[in-house]
Amino acid sequence: MTGTGGQPKRDPFWTHAGLAAAVMGVGGVVAAALPKVTEDRVAALLGVGIAAVTGVLALVLKRRASLQADLKAALKVVGVVFALRGVGVGIGLAWVVSRNLSAIAFVGGFFGVYFALQWIEVSYVMAASKDTAGGDE
Repeated sequence: MTGTGGQPKRDPFWTHAGLAAAVMGVGGVVAAALPKVTEDRVAALLGVGIAAVTGVLALVLKRRASLQADLKAALKVVGVVFALRGVGVGIGLAWVVSRNLSAIAFVGGFFGVYFALQWIEVSYVMAASKDTAGGDE
């Protein structure tokens, strides 16, 4: 695959993976620094960790689906990732509540990172589909 001027096209995955890593890092720093109470910090870091793990899986699975250029595969990935995130939030929330930790800190940590990662994933899918469509379509 070549871009304009015979130069090879740059894979948008790596740019988006770098952005996702930056979001995860910032989320980890905020979750470690912002809560004053140790228990809140643990809950927030767990939320960020679950969002990060599922975000990595989401980006990798979406890349795999985009390389197949199959709409059914892409839709399956969306469903699988949504289910994984739902299970992750459920298990994490159950763990936090069972240890009398802050559910609010957990939810804040998870969704603070999740929303940013979701935008990055959507941006990646749009960039990847633009490349497979062959241009500005």
